[in-house]
Amino acid sequence: MTVVSTFRATTGRMAAGALLALSMALAGCASTSGVGTASPRSVGQASTVYQGTVQSVREVTIQSDRSVIGTAAGAVLGGIAGSELGGGDKAQTAGAIGGAIIGGIAGNAAGKAVGTSKGFAYVVRFSTGEVKEIIQGADVYIAPGTPVDIIAGADGWKLIPAGAY
Repeated sequence: MTVVSTFRATTGRMAAGALLALSMALAGCASTSGVGTASPRSVGQASTVYQGTVQSVREVTIQSDRSVIGTAAGAVLGGIAGSELGGGDKAQTAGAIGGAIIGGIAGNAAGKAVGTSKGFAYVVRFSTGEVKEIIQGADVYIAPGTPVDIIAGADGWKLIPAGAY
């Protein structure tokens, strides 16, 4: 095996390992926005609880705006893979640049897809008569007409059936 082919084989194994790490990192970034989730910043914080009734509900898709991790990792992996193309320095440089661009686009799309989850948009009439829409993850479905406790806290607004806690 020549030095060049050994380098390319090692680079290919590194790229495969990096791709596996990217997949695991993106899986860890999946959106969790349901009523059963709390962030560390909400621990020890008081929340205000209002009462109301669900007027209507519709299913929504909760999608991340962008994926910085996916874009960066895709660009790095694309650059590594693209640099393996061609025989000369110019061809390898062009391949690395093209691979980084395509990898960044693909990584961003993969990051968005991983960060997509189902949710519900609830229109709620508060006991004060005020009406608001509150969107949350699909871990709990609350039917129209159900009395709810509306929790306003460090993690935003969440709905739970009245008396459920």
